[in-house]
Amino acid sequence: MLVDFFCFDIKTIKKTIYLLLLLLLVCMPNIASADIRVEERVGQLLVEEFEPESLLVQATEGGSFLYAKAKGVVLEGMRVDSISVFAMMKEPPHNISGKDVYELADLIHMARAEVVLLKKDVDGYCSTAVEDVKGFTNLEVDFSSDKITVNGTYTAKFLFTFNIRMMAKAKLGFINGDFSLVDTEFFVNGMKQSEYLTEKLLKEINPLIKREKIPFPVNINNIVVTEDKIVVTGRPKPLQGDSLRVWKYAKN
Repeated sequence: MLVDFFCFDIKTIKKTIYLLLLLLLVCMPNIASADIRVEERVGQLLVEEFEPESLLVQATEGGSFLYAKAKGVVLEGMRVDSISVFAMMKEPPHNISGKDVYELADLIHMARAEVVLLKKDVDGYCSTAVEDVKGFTNLEVDFSSDKITVNGTYTAKFLFTFNIRMMAKAKLGFINGDFSLVDTEFFVNGMKQSEYLTEKLLKEINPLIKREKIPFPVNINNIVVTEDKIVVTGRPKPLQGDSLRVWKYAKN
């Protein structure tokens, strides 16, 4: 139904951030080896996995700090304008061979991430993939008010075909540290649904991201919504210094 839209991109992006961090670790079997260009190997793996429009990867000489920013990544049909990840390791990861993903995640002392979605990319996704998969037509997303508004026509087929006009209005926020929909309203054929029904629907949706389900400490604590984009961010910053290893990629 219409609420699926809110769940799609957030859960997919959560998995992507997790995968980005793991790729940053997995390709670092021995940073101390002089003939291994860590940032290049990381970059090659990220390009192979995500096919971004452009990519920047930075690593300190010892491997204690890592940063990656991918621009123009397409996830399940939706273009994500950028995904940035900064990671600080508990100790230089000189030997991680034989470790599983949770052991790798345990090497991360702290991480910051940021995801930027543009309204034009959301509109493009809504006009194609959503109606094909979820039965919606005329799906529209509006970022211009204090809430994100999603409305469209849902076609239900029983003995007859019913076209149901549905709309959801919600803010993105945090409930007990979990990324969730807050201050939410649902409308069916122009009629606002009861608080009881709204709460039942929200129990099925929230949290969009449960903090304890992410097996490493990642900081994503601020949400900025403007007329043309959504920024979900922990304010990751590129690395600074003269001794950084840097790898860049741009799609032709």
